[in-house]
Amino acid sequence: MGEFVNDAPELSSRGPVRLHELDSLRTLAALGVVALHYKNHFDAAPLSALLAPLYRNGELFVDFFFVLSGFVLARAYWNDRRSATFARNVRERIARMYPLHLVTLCAVAVMQWVLVNRLSAPPFVYLFNDAYDFVVSALLLNRTGLERGLSFNGPSWSISTEFVVNVLFLAAIALPRNILRAVLAALFAMLMAGILQGGLIEKVAVSATMQDMLRTIVGFGCGVALYRLHSHWAPRINFNRSFADGLAIAAAYIFLCHVTQSELSLLLHLAVAAICFPALIVGTIHGGMVRWVLTMPPLVYLGTISYSIYLVHFPLQLAVHLASVAFLVQMPYGSPLFMAGFFLAVIGLASIMYYLIEVPGQKLLRRRPMPVLAAPLGQPLESGNRK
Repeated sequence: MGEFVNDAPELSSRGPVRLHELDSLRTLAALGVVALHYKNHFDAAPLSALLAPLYRNGELFVDFFFVLSGFVLARAYWNDRRSATFARNVRERIARMYPLHLVTLCAVAVMQWVLVNRLSAPPFVYLFNDAYDFVVSALLLNRTGLERGLSFNGPSWSISTEFVVNVLFLAAIALPRNILRAVLAALFAMLMAGILQGGLIEKVAVSATMQDMLRTIVGFGCGVALYRLHSHWAPRINFNRSFADGLAIAAAYIFLCHVTQSELSLLLHLAVAAICFPALIVGTIHGGMVRWVLTMPPLVYLGTISYSIYLVHFPLQLAVHLASVAFLVQMPYGSPLFMAGFFLAVIGLASIMYYLIEVPGQKLLRRRPMPVLAAPLGQPLESGNRK
């Protein structure tokens, strides 16, 4: 293959440099989840012919988040400078994930209470919204087996499982190397047993909570393995940009167009998470045209606020539903224009939450600046880490 010119050095004096193209991939995945939940929660599918891949396979966008998170976190923390600082690393993850989670949890709790107790309407989508589940969610344990079901800001279940897996990963890389290898081998054996029994997404033979935890570990583990392979082999391989572009496009096509209803869907889900998503990440990093598109400033900015996009879209859905009940208005959920307006509102609200909650919250919970992989556009590198 032809020569690959590394436009962004793999390391700097402050640690790994930011990969803007991965921010943009995160943006597209977050918007895919918003589209899926628009269809499921509003029971409407505008532009169904165009958005059919998102409506059909949008569930796997969450698994892409897990793979990407494993790659990014391994790149940030699995090195001699960071691996041993377990407590500091956990604090970093709490500062990254918790402030916006808590704010959106409280907002949903208030709106669900108004909906049920003041408007005498049933709760919107998620049913378990009492004090017990609030405490469980506030502790980021809302998908660990302590919950009674999906509650409050339901999409935050993936934040809960990812936080648990993040802590386990940070603890593992702080162990001596021989112990780490034994732990990883045992974990891999247990994972494969669970996947072969119940599949990656279909909840067949294990509880929904255990299935989601398995999904998180599998995706995150694929991302970590990708980082180790990529860091070892990338300097030894001359990547042709056109080949990398083709790899990324082919991986995205297979992911969006595979049919989840087939009898082979259990294996297809696993193949997408373990093969297509890593191929998409590698192809994007080393590509030419794909990388150029994904490093365009609007997409990079949306990648900066992608965590906010993910966490605010359900509260905004609930607010729209609450308004429709309070004012007895039938919202035109099936209208493409209404859907476009909703997406713009999500992006606008996410921007506000990013600058009012995410950035100040991270600064509040950190005692000192830390090296990061991604920072807001136009701000110093220390200002924030991306998930």
